[in-house]
Amino acid sequence: MKKINLLLLTALALLLSACGSSATPTPIPTLVLGGGDVTPAPRPVSSAGNIIASAVLVPAQEAHLAFAAGGTVLKVNAKVGDRVTAGFILVELDDTLARLEVERAQRVLRELTSPAAVAAAEQAVANAQEAYDEAKKKADSLNRRFADNVTLDYLEAQVTLAQQALDFAREAYNRTRGLSSADPARAKAATDLYNAQKAYNTALANLNWFTEKPSDTEVARITADLNAASAALQEAKWYLAELKGEAVPAEASGAQLAQLQQARADLQAAQTRLAQTRLVAPIDGTVAQVNVIAGEYAAPGKVLIVLSNVDRLQVKTTDLSERDVTKVKVGDPAVILVDALNQEFGGTVISISPLASMLGGDVVYEVTLAFDEQPSGALAGMTADVTFGEGE
Repeated sequence: MKKINLLLLTALALLLSACGSSATPTPIPTLVLGGGDVTPAPRPVSSAGNIIASAVLVPAQEAHLAFAAGGTVLKVNAKVGDRVTAGFILVELDDTLARLEVERAQRVLRELTSPAAVAAAEQAVANAQEAYDEAKKKADSLNRRFADNVTLDYLEAQVTLAQQALDFAREAYNRTRGLSSADPARAKAATDLYNAQKAYNTALANLNWFTEKPSDTEVARITADLNAASAALQEAKWYLAELKGEAVPAEASGAQLAQLQQARADLQAAQTRLAQTRLVAPIDGTVAQVNVIAGEYAAPGKVLIVLSNVDRLQVKTTDLSERDVTKVKVGDPAVILVDALNQEFGGTVISISPLASMLGGDVVYEVTLAFDEQPSGALAGMTADVTFGEGE
């Protein structure tokens, strides 16, 4: 028993002695089990300098379809797995109100563009043209107030003769002053005096028109009349052109033109709202999701149908690091190994995402590649490895 205790004490002494030694102990290896937060090792680079990245096969086109405006679903014309072509109506909403709006807008536009409306517009152009011509004539006359000496002598002579005739008529009228107003001689004298006065006024006005400068007020009035007539004529022509479906400039104006253009815009808006009661396939593809049934209310913006073009697949990388993406360019060739098929296919880089994402603490970028030839038997969602460059 004492021998055993002695052996234990000796072993303990040796252990304490080892602990006090300055020698560095050999560390015990540490095992890391799955699930720990360990930064993934960088992707291997081949001896030729090619970069390798994991990837997934995705449809070349995928549409997530929703209604812009809500409504009650009337029909659902597709189910998951259906192959449809662009233009196929996938879902229909109740369009009763939308159809009524279209019919009302059509009636308004029909009235505004009827043959009677066109005839009235043509008459309005003719009337506006006549008013403009008259205003233009008056405006032009402001700049033509001149006459030669012969004309002025003639006009002055006309005034002299008119003045003489007026004096004779006034004397003749004065001689009948004692007669009754019903007396024919007095009536004739009064008429002759009126006509003589009128002729004198006309002769004097003609002379003054050539010899006197027009007043500022007269010039302003005539100019304003011309501008108004010109604007009215132009608006009448624009309106007629719009009625006939001809092009009008963007600056075209006028109350009737605005009314007609608004009616056409109202009809277009109503037709757009009617079209928005149909969810139409924008591409050829296969229905991947249907998230609605007939009778449900379709909320605006809620995705109801997902349509994928699975006949043409592309490849998107999932872990291409920030260190390697700088070495990849659009147009670069690549070799794509589709894991499920265990086959390699040629590909080309078609886009590089400018935005990064995080993967296990690493900054990675998504690169999209197109197959040189579509792989037979490949399905969307399959994984792949992409080697950028021509391979080893």
